[in-house]
Amino acid sequence: MGDYRKYLEPEYGEVAPEVEILAPQILDMDNAKIWRVKSNYESVSAMTLAYQKCNCYEKIMKIQTTDVKIRAGEEVINARIYMPEKVRKCPVMIFYHGGAFSMNSIDVYEYVCRYMSWRGNIVIVSPDYHLAPEYKFPKGLNEAYDTMLWTVDNISDYGGDENNINVCGDSSGGNFAAVVSIMARDNHIPSINKQILFYPLTTNSEKEMTESEKRYETGYFLEYNCQKDPMQCYFNAEEEKENPLASPLLAKDLSRLPNTCVISAECDPLLDQGLMYAARLEDAGVEVEYHILKGMVHGFLNWTYGESFEAMNYAVEFVRK
Repeated sequence: MGDYRKYLEPEYGEVAPEVEILAPQILDMDNAKIWRVKSNYESVSAMTLAYQKCNCYEKIMKIQTTDVKIRAGEEVINARIYMPEKVRKCPVMIFYHGGAFSMNSIDVYEYVCRYMSWRGNIVIVSPDYHLAPEYKFPKGLNEAYDTMLWTVDNISDYGGDENNINVCGDSSGGNFAAVVSIMARDNHIPSINKQILFYPLTTNSEKEMTESEKRYETGYFLEYNCQKDPMQCYFNAEEEKENPLASPLLAKDLSRLPNTCVISAECDPLLDQGLMYAARLEDAGVEVEYHILKGMVHGFLNWTYGESFEAMNYAVEFVRK
């Protein structure tokens, strides 16, 4: 997969003392719709309690929001738009939430989007795309792409700058952001200014394990307690995992893509996937900014550690450059 250490040598260190490593997530893919309601409620409740203790809480709650309907293929999906107080020709960020293509919602990422909108004076569009196992590859991806097209055509009505549209996502949402950038390039749509990828999933191929996957495979949050692997539920067939639209790291051509910021957690099985993608982008002539948050685990964006805010600050500062 290439010499991904040519730009940045990871230390593969230990988890920071303040980080609580939760037990493997209990998932019920056979009753996903019912299970998600409970899971999302618990996540939103925990995030609300955590953010209410933060100094920024009152400020981010002043961010205005509105929910819209977006036509995506034959379906209509919900999306939420976050607008700062001074909303006039603001940079735009489309944020694709993570969750192994099969879990979470825009509500789970409510405070993440509020914070970045407030901190960067950015208009944010957060789509609630359809999830696996009910909807398989490439359903959610196509909806992510259609959200980008809708944003290009409509975001000026919400105070956003249609000439400064950026895509962003975490984990599987980072996968969507990366692939949407490739699709936009291939379809000659010069609308995406930059891409920001939080601990991105850049390949679903299982042909070989990276060093970070070996080091942090067990006991570092990114594991599930379930009979059906949620990642497997996303695909119709094994060969789809090798498709560059599912695994952008495997794309033959990564040139002419937007300037990129990759933000990774050190103690994360996906650490090396971010490193590999950053290296391949730079080899293809793309300008890349890379950050590793020491001692953090996968999904730390949804907590309120100092590094969580540091990572979001990196993202909005990259957009504002």
